[in-house]
Amino acid sequence: MKTILSNLIAKHLRGLGHEPPAEIVLDAPKVKEHGDLSSNVALALAKAAKLPPPKLAEQLASALSGETSIFQKVEVKGPGFLNFFLKPTAYHEALKSLWQGPNALKPFDFGGGRRVLLEFLSANPTGPMHVGHGRNAVVGDCLARLLEVTGHRVMREFYVNDHGVQIKTLGHSGCHYHTVMTQVGGVEVALPEDVYRGKYLEDLVAELKDRIAPIKHDPLAVGKLLGVELLETIKEELLRLGIVFDHYYSESSLYEEGKIDEALAVLKAKGMTYEREGALWFKTSEFGDDKDRVLIKGDNTYTYFTPDIAYHKDKFDRGYDVYLNVMGADHGGYVQRLKAAVAALGHNPEKLHFLLMQLVNLKRGGEVVNMSKRTGEYVTLHEVIDEVGRDAARFFFMMRSHNAALDFDLELAKQQSAENPVYYIQYAHARMCSIFRKAEEAGFPAPEALGEPGLSPLQLEEEIGLVKTLLNYPETLAGAVQFYEPHRVAFYLLDLAKTFQNYYTRAKGDDRYRVIGPQRETTVAKLYLVKTLREVFRHGLNILGVSAPESMTRESEE
Repeated sequence: MKTILSNLIAKHLRGLGHEPPAEIVLDAPKVKEHGDLSSNVALALAKAAKLPPPKLAEQLASALSGETSIFQKVEVKGPGFLNFFLKPTAYHEALKSLWQGPNALKPFDFGGGRRVLLEFLSANPTGPMHVGHGRNAVVGDCLARLLEVTGHRVMREFYVNDHGVQIKTLGHSGCHYHTVMTQVGGVEVALPEDVYRGKYLEDLVAELKDRIAPIKHDPLAVGKLLGVELLETIKEELLRLGIVFDHYYSESSLYEEGKIDEALAVLKAKGMTYEREGALWFKTSEFGDDKDRVLIKGDNTYTYFTPDIAYHKDKFDRGYDVYLNVMGADHGGYVQRLKAAVAALGHNPEKLHFLLMQLVNLKRGGEVVNMSKRTGEYVTLHEVIDEVGRDAARFFFMMRSHNAALDFDLELAKQQSAENPVYYIQYAHARMCSIFRKAEEAGFPAPEALGEPGLSPLQLEEEIGLVKTLLNYPETLAGAVQFYEPHRVAFYLLDLAKTFQNYYTRAKGDDRYRVIGPQRETTVAKLYLVKTLREVFRHGLNILGVSAPESMTRESEE
C-alpha cells in the first residue's frame, strides 16, 4: 500500500510542478483518528517548492482528493502533515497486487541478481557443536534463504580452521588418548591438562585407532585426520537442521597454495608493513584500527590475523558484490582490522559486513541448563535437536535479533500450545488448510481455482486489519534485507498469526467472521484472503527453514 500511495503522491507533486523527494516517508499513525497513513512530504519539500509547508500540503491534499477510488479523505494537520484515510476498495486492490498470477506471489526482487558471499558458522572441527554454533548456523542459513528469495545469488561458505593451534592441540589430544587406550608398559597414562577432553574424542580415537597408530608421533597429522572426521560429523548435524554449504574453504589451502605469501607481498608493495623488534607489523592504525597489528612474530610464525587477511584477499579476488561474515561477538575486535586489511589490499571495505552473534542461554522451564546428562559436559546441538526437533530449534534460534542474547527454553520449545510461538504459527497455517478442505467439501473452488474474485464483501475492520498486515510483508522483507536481520520474518509471522487467530476465533460467536457461510460471493472473497495469508505464511516459513504442516492434531477445527 505504501508503494501505491508513494507513487500517487509523486505523480500529483509533478502535476503541481514540484519534483518529489527521493523517498516519500509514510507511517501508520499511532492514533487511529489520524487515518491509515501519514506523511511529512510537504514539510520535507517546502523549501525546494518555495512554499510554506501547510500551503503545499493543502495543494497536494486537494489534488489527491480526486483519487476517489482510494481515499475517503485527505486532511492536513499541524505544521503540514498529511493524513490519509483509505477506502476498503484501496486495500482490496492492493491485496491483489501481491500476486503475479492466480497462484504465485510476486517475486520480491530487492537484490537485482547481486552476488553475495556469505561465510557463517565456520566452527573449529575439534568437537561437537553447541547451541552457540546452532544459532550462528541457523541465522546464517536464514539470511541466505532471505537473500535468495529477494533476488540475490548467494554462495554459502564454511571456513575450515584445519591448520594451526587448534588442530595441533586436537592432534596432541588424539595421541594422548591413543596412548591411554593402548597403554604403555601396561600402565595407564594420565591425560595432561592442555588437551581436549570428552567422550566424543575418546570414541573417535577408538574408532580410528588403527589409522592413528602409524602417525601417532606426528600430532599435526593426527589432528588433520581427526579434524576431517569431526567435520563430517558437523556436516551431518547441519543436515539435520536442513543446512547445506556450497563450499568448504580449507585454511590449510592458504599455506599450500602460497596465498598468505601473496597477500603479504601486496601489503609490502603498498608500503603497508614495517619491521620492529624482529616482527612484521601491518599499519592497520592508518585505517581506523586502534593500533597496528603483528603479522609475523619474532619466531617467524604467523599470527591468527595473517591467514585471515589472505582468506579475505581470496574472497574479494573472486569478485562478489557483497561479503557477509556471521561470527561470534567475541570476534568483534576483528571487524575494524579486517576492514583495514581489505582497504589496504585495494578493495572497497564497505562491501564487507559483519553479523556478530550474541550468546545463547539454554534453559529448561526458566532454569539455566549448563551440563549435558549424557556427557557431563556442555549440552551439544545434537542433544537439543533430539529433544525439540528441527522446526522448533530453527525457530527458537530466530526469536531474537542476533545483536541480543537469546534465551532458548527447551520446555517451551516442546509445548504444543499457543505459548510456543513456532507451534502457534504452524497451527495457524494448518487451520487455513483445514478451511480449504472444508470449503471444497461444501462445493467451493480449490485455492488454485479461485481466480481474482470481487473483494467488496471484505468490509469488517478485522479483515481490513489482516489485509494491512499482509501488505506489510514486502516492507518487512525489504527491511530484513537492508539490515541483514532475518529474525524480522519470524516476528512478522508471529504477529500475522495472532491477527489471524483473533479473527478466526471471533467466528465462534459471530457468523460475520465465518469464512464459509451461506453467501457464495462473501465466502469466495474470504477464501481469497485466507489463500493470500496461507501463501505468505509458506513464504515466510520457507525463509526460516521451518515446515508448514497442513494438519495438526491438538484440537479440531470449528
